[in-house]
Amino acid sequence: MKFLSQLKADCIQYLTKQSTLEFTALLLLVYLALDAIILAWFLLTPLLVQSGSRLLFGLGMLGYNYGYLATNCHQMPQRSILLGGFQFPFCSRDTGVYVGCLIGAAVPLLNLKLPKFMKSLLFCALLLTPLVVDGVTQTLLHMRESDNTLRLLTGLLFGFGFAYFFAARIAEHSKGVVDYGAEGVRAARISAVIITLLLAAAYIVGDDYKTMGAAVAESGLKPTFVTYVPGRAVDTVGFDPYIHSYEDAVLDRLRQHGYQGHGLWVIYEGSVAREGRHVYFTKGDGTFALISDVNST
Repeated sequence: MKFLSQLKADCIQYLTKQSTLEFTALLLLVYLALDAIILAWFLLTPLLVQSGSRLLFGLGMLGYNYGYLATNCHQMPQRSILLGGFQFPFCSRDTGVYVGCLIGAAVPLLNLKLPKFMKSLLFCALLLTPLVVDGVTQTLLHMRESDNTLRLLTGLLFGFGFAYFFAARIAEHSKGVVDYGAEGVRAARISAVIITLLLAAAYIVGDDYKTMGAAVAESGLKPTFVTYVPGRAVDTVGFDPYIHSYEDAVLDRLRQHGYQGHGLWVIYEGSVAREGRHVYFTKGDGTFALISDVNST
């Protein structure tokens, strides 16, 4: 209770007494904390969904099935970085953007002597341009297909340029005026509340999905490969204009049948991509059903 009372007092103080500089400095620190929390959470999601713990499993499922709301990410598997066969909840470009934003927002707070032109609008525009060009030529003009390395790099540059442009100005005007130690403590309190709410939501969600172990046991297969495809990916995978170029039975089947609105456990028993049995489990109204059990040829 003392913690919540102090947090409430901090909020009242900012709404009534604190200066604009102190408030913007607090926002910058809270943004940094949230970015770091989201990155750590999403990078661990491929491991979390394999856990037997209700809390950790729920945290992973929360990332996969609701994390896209943070960026409206399409979550297409073919455009995402994989860890042990499991994709990250963000596509490779959005992952780069979040990493770039974290670095870009943190650098101005460090005592580094950087060139003045880095704070210019031109420098920011130069870093934003590669992502725009890569995205437009691929998605809108269909001139070429990008790859995940390029998507990650352009996202990194974009995120750094965007965050640094604003963070550098906040730091320039607030350093020596704002007590960043005190603001850091307040930002930590806010972050603690957010983490607590996130864990509470994860514990609830963890009881609402079938775990990997349960899905494998119910499939009756001896899988050589298991992965999870988020519901958002199921809805959007068919919009990739280059989908015809992927020799992937799972993506082909999702494109053809589109089990919309639900994430899928994909359990595979076989030696190569197109020789084996695929089993799909989905969530629907709190129950789970075997959608298909097919022999690929």
